[in-house]
This record gives sequence, structure tokens and C-alpha cells, in this order.
Amino acid sequence: MRLVTLVIAAALTLGALAERAGAQGFQVRPLFVDGEVPPGSDVLIPIEITPTSQLEGRTIRIDVVQLAQSPQGAFRGVAFDPATVPERSAATWIEVPPEVTLEAREPSLVEVNLEVPFAARGSYAAGLLLSAPPPEGQEGLRLTLRVLVPIILGIEGRPARQDVRLADASLRYRMPEGPEDGAGDTLPLGTMVDTLIENNGGTFSSLRGDLWLDVKVEDDAWRQVRRVEIPQTRLLPETAITLPVELGRLLPTGDYRVRGELYVDGRRTAPLRREIAFEGHPEVQALATDIDLGVEPSVFEFAYQPGATRSGRVAVTNPAIDPVEVRIDVALPDSMAGRATATVRDTDLSAADWIEVQPDNFVLRPGQTRNLRLIARFPDAEAEQQNHYAALSLVADYLDGQRAGTAAGLVEVARQGGEDRRALAVEPVRLATTESAETYALSLRATNTGDVLLRPEVEVSVLDAAGAPVMTVDLSSDVQAPLMPLAARSFGGTLSAADLPEGDLVLLTLVRSDGAEVAELVQQISRDESGGLTLEAPR
Repeated sequence: MRLVTLVIAAALTLGALAERAGAQGFQVRPLFVDGEVPPGSDVLIPIEITPTSQLEGRTIRIDVVQLAQSPQGAFRGVAFDPATVPERSAATWIEVPPEVTLEAREPSLVEVNLEVPFAARGSYAAGLLLSAPPPEGQEGLRLTLRVLVPIILGIEGRPARQDVRLADASLRYRMPEGPEDGAGDTLPLGTMVDTLIENNGGTFSSLRGDLWLDVKVEDDAWRQVRRVEIPQTRLLPETAITLPVELGRLLPTGDYRVRGELYVDGRRTAPLRREIAFEGHPEVQALATDIDLGVEPSVFEFAYQPGATRSGRVAVTNPAIDPVEVRIDVALPDSMAGRATATVRDTDLSAADWIEVQPDNFVLRPGQTRNLRLIARFPDAEAEQQNHYAALSLVADYLDGQRAGTAAGLVEVARQGGEDRRALAVEPVRLATTESAETYALSLRATNTGDVLLRPEVEVSVLDAAGAPVMTVDLSSDVQAPLMPLAARSFGGTLSAADLPEGDLVLLTLVRSDGAEVAELVQQISRDESGGLTLEAPR
């Protein structure tokens, strides 16, 4: 029996929703299960449940549910009907007790058993819905608290098809909520691009993307209006979602073109083009375009000195022909937020509380550059970590309130006399078939578990039995910025099976940063007589 490797988020505590509901709460670990398992295996997944009450226990009901996704990509549970089981459901594989009784202050371990069929291929999903009804006779607010634990399993060795695409896009206004919704004289709050994303394959894939909005001008030419990101999400196999993306401005009536690109498991997919005749609000006449707000330097470094105050300068430039108002926030970098290793949390590496920008709100005239004062005030104590980081987030708005553009800067604070720790955790390479019978998609995910910025370059080589390279390919990412500590990134590429010899081979993955090797991974790969590839997970 093999224990699935668990991806564990921070324990969720329920019961803080209302003062009277405190005794009903419970914690669950893990909140998300994502692992690779062999076909035909028996899998045991331990789920730890702990009551939050110090005085009394609880009875928790456990239901196996189908796993689905909302239009925004959030997971939701659907009642399990054995008569209508989707092809990619793992619900029929699961055996779990229908309930568990919790004793006060004592965690309970629930064993979830799965029997994986030999014929399974690709990714499968299900969920556990844990429910705590209110105690009998309780007065005041009565709540039934529920926690959904998604379980997503990939099958080792047998590649499924990767087929995730940006299928369509449309424009609409975002209207105010309330009794005047839809009224003709109500001014919209913004414009949304509804992006239809379809996963017609068998992989549980990570994706993000970019959208460009163009407007048709004289002589049927196109001028770019706005570029926005499709936020990162993960999509279950055989699932479609309509993900709304805020443009950050109002559009008048006109002819527009939406261009979109997705990066699926680090690999760029076919672009989308849609021309749209958009009917706008009669009071929306002006069309504002993006500006490229300049920040120099993009990375500012401070040397940590206990109790000291240090300052520097950051220059911000408005290249537009209109004035803009700029707001600056200082925070933990987004790619680090909410992440942790076994020894370090995101807040341990944060310098956000030490950094101040003066001024943090100002107006820039057309073509103007303004120097801002960057102030670092360090605590009296010695720094516990070697490096700390803070992100400068700049948002520019036109004076009528419409979004003009964004920019970012990074502050790095280094402790003097210490050594940087360079470490990268690499998940096993995953293999998927593509629209071409001889071309396979390679993908991997890497996490910076050190304390310094990395610039990873991924090289994958196929070696023969003697260790000689047969083929080498580079995996790329759509993100070119340095990889922050605690942050993760997907890399993808393709491999031609036609150029490989039959038999057992070795897949060697090397990751380098600034020329130095930071990670190595060895997996067994084989090509059969028909040209099909089988990739094994490392043991």
C-alpha cells in the first residue's frame, strides 16, 4: 500500500463566524490532496480532524462527493450519484467511515482508502464533505459548518491527453448591484471580459494567460487599448469554466478585438482572436489606453543593520499624454504570500513592515518623472533570516478614475555577513499526449525553498542505457522575472517520440540558476514498439 504525498494547506478553523458558534468548530488537515499514484494500487490517505472546543467533542459527518468547479474556478462538491458517475470521477474508488466522533482537545485520524483501477489513465477527482450540525438544544445562532477536501489523483506512467484551450471571449459591462440593476440610465462600474476556458483532455492542469484588447481606428487599423492577465488557476479534466476578467475601464460603443493566450502547465497554447461589435453606455464616450509606467530601479537593495534607518530613491515616470494619479502600496510579494516550507513561513521573509515610500499618492503630469524617497527602518534585533523582501505595487489612474496602468518594484534586504541558501524543490516531470501522435508535452513545477532569488533554466535530457544523451530539450515558463523564495513556477515543453529508440531510457532533468546547478531529477522512461512513451515517477 502506498501513501499519497499530501499537499497540505494551513489548517482551516471553523467556528469564528459567530460568538455562539465557537463550540461547533473543527480543524482539518490536509485541506487539499494532490498526488501521483500507480495504476492498480491501494492508497491510504490520512485526514486529521480536531475540535476547536476545549470542553466538548463533536460528531462529524463524512460524505463522498463529486468534484466540480465554479465559473471562477473554485472547487465545489456535487452529490454523488452512483448511477451517473462522470468518467473522470474518483468517487467510486473511495471508502471512508460515514462519521467520526471527536473528543474534546483530541485530534482524530480518519483513514480514506482508495482502490485505483489498473485501467486508469490521466487525472481523476472527488471530494470529502465534512459537516458538523449544531448541537441539540443549542440556543441562539445555529450553524451547520462544512469543509470540502478536494482529492485529485494523477496516474503514474500512462500519459493522458493535454487539451486545455481558451475557447471564446466576450465583453460586457459590470453593473452596480441593487434595485437599479440593468436600468438604462445606470452608469456601469467597469467592463468585463468573460473568458471561456475548456479542458477537453485528461490532465489536471495549471494555467494562466494574457488578454489584449484592441480598438478599430481609421483605415481599419487596430490600436491596443489594454492588456490584462488571466489569473492563475487549475482546471479539472473534462471541465469548462467561464472566468470573468476585469478590464479596469469603461468602453464606449465601437469595434473591438480580443486577443488571448494561455500557458498550460508552462506550455503556450494556440492563441484566440475574437472581433466584437460592442454596444456601450451612451454616457461613456472617451476611450483611455494603457501606459507603461516606468520604475527605476526595479530592484532596490538595503543592507540590514539592527535599529538603523536607511533611505534611497526610486524614480517613477509617466510616459502618457495625460496626467495620472499614482498610488503605491508596500506588501509581501504576491508569489510568496500564503506559502511556507517546513521551517519558514512567508511572513518570516517579509520586509514590508520596514519599508515606507514618501509620497505614496501623487499626480504625475504628462512626461514627468518624480523621485520618491524609499525609507527602511530596521528593528533593534538581529535579523533571523538572511534575506527579506517587499513588493512595491504602483497603480496609475486617469483623473476620471479609469485605470491607466500598473507597475511593480522589489525591495531586497540582505543580512550582512551571512550566506544565501540556494535550494529548489522539483516535482516529477509529467508527460501528456498532444494533438500530434508523436509529440508529447512535458511539464514540471518547481518551488524555491531557499532564501534568495533564482533564475531557473530547465534542461531535460533523454539518456540511453549507457548514460549517453539521445535528445535534449529546454522547458520554458511564461514568467521571466526571478523566482522569489517560497514561490512556485510551472515549466513546459515538448518531446518528439519519433526521435527516440525503443526500450528503457532515462529522463534526466537539470535546473540551473545563473549557471549553477540547483536541482536534479532522474526518472525512467521507455518507448514501446508503437512509439508510445511511458514515464515513471521517481521512487
